[in-house]
Amino acid sequence: MKWGKVVLVIFGALIITALGIDAADTLRGNEGTLLSQVIGAREGSCPQGMVSLERVPGISCVDQYEASAGEKCPVLSPSQILGTQQNLEDGSCKSVSIEGADPWRFVSREQAMQLCARDGKRLPTSAEWYGISLGMVDVEDSCNVNTQEHAKTGTYSACATQEFVYDLVGNMWEWVSDDVIDGTYNMRSLPESGYVSQVDAYGMATAIHTDAQALFGDDYFWSRNDGAYGIIRGGYYASGKDAGVYAAHADTPPNSGSAGIGFRCVR
Repeated sequence: MKWGKVVLVIFGALIITALGIDAADTLRGNEGTLLSQVIGAREGSCPQGMVSLERVPGISCVDQYEASAGEKCPVLSPSQILGTQQNLEDGSCKSVSIEGADPWRFVSREQAMQLCARDGKRLPTSAEWYGISLGMVDVEDSCNVNTQEHAKTGTYSACATQEFVYDLVGNMWEWVSDDVIDGTYNMRSLPESGYVSQVDAYGMATAIHTDAQALFGDDYFWSRNDGAYGIIRGGYYASGKDAGVYAAHADTPPNSGSAGIGFRCVR
């Protein structure tokens, strides 16, 4: 009985000590506090800059913010795709997920894949990206879709999921890992370009309309029936009403990179 009391006292002291450290040593982002690391050690917390995600199959963590160039990268704000390549050639350069940074632009899909892999992560699939974005509301008013210029990551605090993943819609189009070959995606033919009027379980258009559809947020869908393309999702700073969780460019060459295309990683 006495030993039981001693164990309880020691355990209680450890918790109190951890709480004290926790209050004074909160870390930035979602890395968590010392207390959360102690208690959640068995579960395995997400790396700094990522948040835990349990509702999307295949994903345990997602970058909280759009990817940015890390401080060891030679080119902190690439203004052309060759700047991204210069960063890739430096082994110490990694992408980071932090608030208040310039999102990484001018990046091709394969470059984004390499940058994610460099840190033990990967690009999400289109289905995963859609799953992460579900639940976002009022994206036209809360996200950066009408400003004609990109913003620092996390500037639009209301443009977030319930897990506080920011800027999935607007600011930057985001690469996903899927291919579209001759208008075929996931073993089915995609519709022509138009306003989204119906989607599959992965949030990709199965039918389009010539008029904007309020049921699908007036989101627009782009596709071509010949050639090999990648997919970018969500819209960017100048998309207007076309942007949203159903918006997708399924006609983007994977080797292209522009001022309005970025990425984020998952694991």
